[in-house]
Amino acid sequence: MRYLAALLGLLSLLAGGCAGGLAAQADLRPTVILVSFDGWRWDYHTTFSAPNVRRVIAEGVHAERLIPSFPTKTFPNHYTVVTGLYPGHHGIVSNNILDPATGRRFSLSNRREVQDPMWWGGEPLWIRVQNAGQTAAAMFWPGSEAPILGQFPRFWSEFDATVPGNVRVDRVLGWLDLPEAERPTFMTLYFEEVDAAAHNTGPDSRQTGDAVRRVDGYLGRLLRGLDERGLRGRVNLLLTSDHGLAETSMDRVIVLDDYVSLADVEVIDIGPMLGLHAKAGREGAVYTALADAHPRLTVYRRAETPERWHYRDHPRIPPIVGVADEGWLVLHRSNVAERVARRLVGPRGEHGYDPEATSMHGLFAAAGPAFKRGATVPAFENVHVYQALTAALGLTPAPNDGNPAVAARLLR
Repeated sequence: MRYLAALLGLLSLLAGGCAGGLAAQADLRPTVILVSFDGWRWDYHTTFSAPNVRRVIAEGVHAERLIPSFPTKTFPNHYTVVTGLYPGHHGIVSNNILDPATGRRFSLSNRREVQDPMWWGGEPLWIRVQNAGQTAAAMFWPGSEAPILGQFPRFWSEFDATVPGNVRVDRVLGWLDLPEAERPTFMTLYFEEVDAAAHNTGPDSRQTGDAVRRVDGYLGRLLRGLDERGLRGRVNLLLTSDHGLAETSMDRVIVLDDYVSLADVEVIDIGPMLGLHAKAGREGAVYTALADAHPRLTVYRRAETPERWHYRDHPRIPPIVGVADEGWLVLHRSNVAERVARRLVGPRGEHGYDPEATSMHGLFAAAGPAFKRGATVPAFENVHVYQALTAALGLTPAPNDGNPAVAARLLR
């Protein structure tokens, strides 16, 4: 009898992979792992070697492209995915922001501001999960370092680019091994290597391809960990990216100083996107000077930005907004001189362009019990991902800008 019990126990261990895996098999609630590959352009799984991404695509549902929100930048789009709100509604209106009400400035490197809940509007999904009596965990995600609406995710870490990708994966797998009462049902996982390589060497470079292969390897580690725990097919896995990148060149530069005096403006954003506050009494003159300044630059007053951007209402949106044509940059003359001096004149990658530019489009693939299998859907906006996330978790969504009908195309 003891021999039979031991044999059954061994078979269970082989099926589950570990004691934590056994517990997960017995009492697993609807669970989602949301993975972001920062800067992963929509076609990288075919342009470069990415067998693990292709494996998820084959096992689940895949969008032809994921269309980011404007501006096509990192923090606004990550926060859109977990709130279902356009950046012009949740308040993270760019990576660099001026809050007119307080005069404070937000930037990715300013830890004090990144961790202040003042900036973060809407209700991120981890709060909805925890208000439903469940647990959420973030292995890096914009917004997860601030006590939004008085809450952090139960498990979270301050962003640290030196943490290796495999360590990040193992942290998520460790959460899955926790007892049921502590185990998160919603987890985020973030990798920035593709974005960094594409910025430095161009979106189609060998170095970017190497970064794609490394990040795909991290995904492979995650898939193996789920297999070992008997959780493949039982946990919902969503792969996303915040944007793609376009190749830029110093031959395609618009020098801001050629058209306006820098003494007349406060520059909040510059690059593919231009965000300006004109000095008092100079608003009309600055707008007029820029409106027809260069054939590769389109400039709007805030109230006249394209409706499809949903980028008019929030007071943090600069009064003058410009966007360069795909592959072009707006720079200060000093920026140009610095880049030449540092020999940063070869192909590089940038994002922040109009979301209609295909090079800005990213990745969406999802596999698991909530999602269709072997399906491809047309391109859709990332504002709709939130609805799919809440459906996979069995939660009622917070008010958002997404369309349930778009999410329904992804779900079983």
